[in-house]
Amino acid sequence: MNTMVYTRGHPADYDEWAAHGCEGWSYEEVLPFFRRSEDNERGESRYHGIGGPLAVSDARSVPTLLEAWVESAGEAGHPQNSDFNGPTQDGAGLYQMTQRDGLRCSSATAFIAPARGRENLRILTSTQALRIVWSGTTAAGVEVDHQGETRQLTAAREIILSAGAYLSPQLLMLSGVGPADHLRAVGIEPLVDAPHVGANLQDHPGCFLSYLARRSEGAAVDTPANEERLRQHGDGPLTWTEAGLFAHTRDDLDAPDLQFHAATGVFADEGLADSTEAALSFGPYVTRPRSRGRVWLRSRLPHAKPRILHNYLSDPEDVRDLREGVRMAMRIAEQRALSRELRDARRSREAGLIPRSDSDPDIEDFMRRTVFSFFHPSGTCAMGSVVDSELRVHGVQGVRVADVSVMPTLIRGNTNAPAIMIGERLAELITAGSARTRRSEHVVQPPAR
Repeated sequence: MNTMVYTRGHPADYDEWAAHGCEGWSYEEVLPFFRRSEDNERGESRYHGIGGPLAVSDARSVPTLLEAWVESAGEAGHPQNSDFNGPTQDGAGLYQMTQRDGLRCSSATAFIAPARGRENLRILTSTQALRIVWSGTTAAGVEVDHQGETRQLTAAREIILSAGAYLSPQLLMLSGVGPADHLRAVGIEPLVDAPHVGANLQDHPGCFLSYLARRSEGAAVDTPANEERLRQHGDGPLTWTEAGLFAHTRDDLDAPDLQFHAATGVFADEGLADSTEAALSFGPYVTRPRSRGRVWLRSRLPHAKPRILHNYLSDPEDVRDLREGVRMAMRIAEQRALSRELRDARRSREAGLIPRSDSDPDIEDFMRRTVFSFFHPSGTCAMGSVVDSELRVHGVQGVRVADVSVMPTLIRGNTNAPAIMIGERLAELITAGSARTRRSEHVVQPPAR
């Protein structure tokens, strides 16, 4: 489950894609697809759309701790920003959320639920794709495990893979499209030697610092009263709210290299720590990591999970950027607006929830102990190396990929909104392709002379 934060990335991210040959993916070209899916409660503008299926809303209930955090970021020198998807990304503010009336508006709620009654849609639950079935190098269908029974689904035109950065490359490799030597090593005869399938894995590595607070306002306590308030009024502690910041570690950067998230409660052990203490957790992640990983097959058996190697912080520049981000977070905690809401930092330090000091060794020790994924894996079926600009898999026919695995480089921001944009972009490509096909079928060829 994502935390419903709605960010799109920086315009430079998409312009870089276009500059490297991804035709049709510049910021100005993808902006209409972001707007198309959006129903933003702030209304329509150059940057935002209304009437789309995806509800985008301002926070319903903002804890005092988050208001103080945004104010302290300003005191630390960061400008205020009320719209990270507007004219500029830099600065601190409250994130807009994919919520309607305080409740999660997921992709399933926004896109699948309204389409359930369509005659051309069938949803198979308890189903796993096993492999693509080929006729030569053209996709003929998909073999699936449906409730314990192996079945074959026939493709009338083409197959769209939307299984994410881990499972889209896994399914291609299970189907014989991948690094030939690796496929043979696990007992799969290669159909197409595609060495870049599964490569280029990127993610946002980051840290959260948890400071114990003087009061517990904003804690998401699951009580009957809070749930009733959420259901009846769409607000209260159970409607999730986050604050954020996009910042630069150096003045010569054209776009932010750090993104911060801030939320109430203790965050430790990748969010699994059981703590009811009043606290505020916040911290940075590296927006454009240089470290790269890879997805491999563990086995030719489709039910076996893939082998995933991220190589977090393997590039020293990623270490430097994250270290500066943690130091930046500590400076925010020292500012007047937030320091009056927090307890003495000694208890947080003794519990290992913040670094022992702001020295490089202490910060790096904290990073190595607490760094975690912000759950934005991408890049393993990248445009250029694995798919073309229309998301068609190189070397075969009738297969496209539509998820964040097609990103050649990771965007500066959360990946939910860009994933939806990629789907909208592919829908347009499919529609345009169908229109071209219909027109060509009605062309009358002149008689041969």
